[in-house]
Amino acid sequence: MNKSPSSNSSGWIQHALRTAPWRRQSQLVAMIALALIVAIIIGALYLAQATTTATAGRQMEELLAQRERLVREGEQLRAEIADMRSIPRLESRARELGFEEARRDQQQYLVVEGYLPEQVTSVAPLVPEQSTLPDYDETFGGWLQEAWGSLVDQFEAWVGSQTPIQGERQP
Repeated sequence: MNKSPSSNSSGWIQHALRTAPWRRQSQLVAMIALALIVAIIIGALYLAQATTTATAGRQMEELLAQRERLVREGEQLRAEIADMRSIPRLESRARELGFEEARRDQQQYLVVEGYLPEQVTSVAPLVPEQSTLPDYDETFGGWLQEAWGSLVDQFEAWVGSQTPIQGERQP
């Protein structure tokens, strides 16, 4: 029985490719373990993201509650200030300090020379001065020429700084 070398090699390949039952089982176990590990990793990432989101949401609720509390306190303080500035409160406080309402015979008026009460004065001019802006006339070509000239100047300065000083040796 003489078999040709090609038929002998193909039989060897088929024999090598044939899998034993225990090899299939180990491959199945490996695939299940890999799927389980991937599921655990995905679950852990989901849990971490959910925790971060929940924590941020809770912090946001706390900050909103703090803001509402501060707004209420600010409104309460504004109401107290308004109450303190009311005319009856100011009059009673003035009486407590020893002040009394002035009668007509106690009032004195001063005449100020040159004072015109009906004249409206303004610190700043009412009409702002119109400043004219220069016309924008730069073109892309002009900008490119300016940028190229700047680059050439920098290059020439760099080349000038690279020239050896007399008495120094070049490597």
